[in-house]
Amino acid sequence: MRILVFQFVPDVRGKPVPRFEPQLGILLSLLERREHQLSLEGLARFDLGKIKAALARALPQLIYADISAVCVAAARRTLEYIEQHEFLPIVTGGSYPTVDPAGCLSLPGVQAVAIGEPDASLVTYLERMKDPAVGQIVSGVWLRDERGTARPELPPLVEDLNSLPFAHRDLFNYSEHIRQTGQVEIATGRGCPQKCAYCVNELVEKLYEGRGVWVRRRSPGNILAELAQLRERFQGVRLVRFLDHAFALDGDWLAQFLMAYKRQCDLPFRCHLRTNAADDDTVRRLAEAGCQFVDVEVLSSGNLIRNEIFEMDLSGEQIRAAFARLTAAGIRSRAIVYLGAPYESEASLAETRALLLELKPDLVDVRPYYPWPGTRARNLCHEQGWLHARGEEQYHEDRVGIDMPACRPDVVATFIRRLRNELPTTLDVPWWRRWSSASRSAWGQVFQRRRL
Repeated sequence: MRILVFQFVPDVRGKPVPRFEPQLGILLSLLERREHQLSLEGLARFDLGKIKAALARALPQLIYADISAVCVAAARRTLEYIEQHEFLPIVTGGSYPTVDPAGCLSLPGVQAVAIGEPDASLVTYLERMKDPAVGQIVSGVWLRDERGTARPELPPLVEDLNSLPFAHRDLFNYSEHIRQTGQVEIATGRGCPQKCAYCVNELVEKLYEGRGVWVRRRSPGNILAELAQLRERFQGVRLVRFLDHAFALDGDWLAQFLMAYKRQCDLPFRCHLRTNAADDDTVRRLAEAGCQFVDVEVLSSGNLIRNEIFEMDLSGEQIRAAFARLTAAGIRSRAIVYLGAPYESEASLAETRALLLELKPDLVDVRPYYPWPGTRARNLCHEQGWLHARGEEQYHEDRVGIDMPACRPDVVATFIRRLRNELPTTLDVPWWRRWSSASRSAWGQVFQRRRL
């Protein structure tokens, strides 16, 4: 079939749209193996011009919508237009269908919803659509037709990740990503052993309870084979970025992988590091294998928010010790903090600032907290009546997603602007740097015109 894929994903924090995501990339590879003709369009908001152009280019027989849990409004308007003007079957997958399959099934024109990891279930469902005589009930795919709604259970997890194809990248315009960043992104596994209350992983793990091993790793050889292929296909790769938040949490696997990586790959790399797993041996192994940069989730300075609300099991002493080890090992760091979280106060905001000034990370990613659908932290916010009236609009505007009487969104927004001006950050730069850059560019264009 000719399948047009709409990826509904936010464009906050300067990330591209469409955006490479390993799970969607693997799904595209599986569909391509079955000779489906694929097109991809990324949307962060409703854009009728883009939608019409994508439909005209692809001439699809089916729409697959990969919907982020914070892009439901854009998906609803887009699918409503397709239902009213194109009369195409619509199938969905992604984080929103997983956390709210019934709500996703009620979106305009949607006839099927793939839940969780759609590798086998969605591919099987699309194969069966070719023959109306074949029953279309497939594990992990909810259906809606004139007979009602079918809600089959999830299939077993794919435990042997080496059996999956390498993720498709061309439809994401990946060569341009390499040209701009020099980074190649890769996932080494699926699942996470942590049970943080701000993350949706815990909900997905519960969905798959009794259906296989949740935390799975690819073999070092399989990962290095993909890296070798990517370096051959894309020119200008200077850095490997491992996307998994659980990358360094399994010490035995990490030691085995880093030993193989050091022998077979000469590229520096970047990864996530949990500070309660950043012991001396782990940091030393990372540095020796070529780790140049780590992303570290600090989230907040206080134990109340970090441990009682978000349940990170992470002490201030562990955070300070981890940053000291990274500095001593010559590994640069980016500290990630969420401001405006449940039970935030002006005092806790100031404490977080003081902690960052003490830690001196190379970069600081200052994020307004947004209660991600399907998480326990969001349920807490809902129970307290703190969910912001503007919903996911807050996320797209880079604003805090809850409204607490003790710490209003405007107070948090002011503090975020202050931190982004004070500290080195990937999200924003001080106004004088923006003015200086813009001025140099403008004067350069003037002199170029004069030379011409």
